[in-house]
Amino acid sequence: MTGFSWTRLRRLSDDELIDVAIRYKYPDVYSGIGALGVDYPSFKPEVHYWEDLTGEAGNLFWSKFLGVKRFQVRLPDAVVVISSNGFVRLSRRCGENSWCSPAVAPDRPVLGIVGTVQGGPPDYEVVTEFLVRWSEGSEGSVLISGHCFAALSHSQKPTLRISSVRNEDVVTIRDQYGYYLVSIKDVRRAGYGMLKISEEEFRRSQTCDKAVRAEWPNVGGASWKR
Repeated sequence: MTGFSWTRLRRLSDDELIDVAIRYKYPDVYSGIGALGVDYPSFKPEVHYWEDLTGEAGNLFWSKFLGVKRFQVRLPDAVVVISSNGFVRLSRRCGENSWCSPAVAPDRPVLGIVGTVQGGPPDYEVVTEFLVRWSEGSEGSVLISGHCFAALSHSQKPTLRISSVRNEDVVTIRDQYGYYLVSIKDVRRAGYGMLKISEEEFRRSQTCDKAVRAEWPNVGGASWKR
């Protein structure tokens, strides 16, 4: 009964929980388990009763005894925790959760990133002098246009580094697959915003066209200069 939903008067099936997790983690990219399976035909999402607040370890017996009504869904690159009523409570990338590390690569590995670079507070001015390169044996294309960049790799384990002109690493993106929009608002810090986008959106954006950038979803907050 610990997994029973009194709101719906039944227990949600594993496929229903998986679809909720997929739509939450990959909005506008995958509509459900069928769409995810096109890129990941060899991967089967897993549903487990949630064991503790970290999702990594814990006492399953006591979680059930205390009536914790949550499940964790293992996706290719993340874990999503969902209540028995079908509401997402939290998610963690695989790099933040040992239970799902490392991320699972799609059958045809690809990493496409398009983003912008800024100089941080107080004015968050755009930065046009920076380096973008594939590293750790991965290869791919790179385009830099003003403070915008686009990079695409089909390497098995793609790793992208964005650094200042003094070659100081700003951001290293690894253990990721798919297409992403990235906002780096401060080249002096390693923090950045990252949002998974569709291949179609990446193709539209990879020229760094100003008109297309103006329509990007907000991944960088109020100070982000698209």
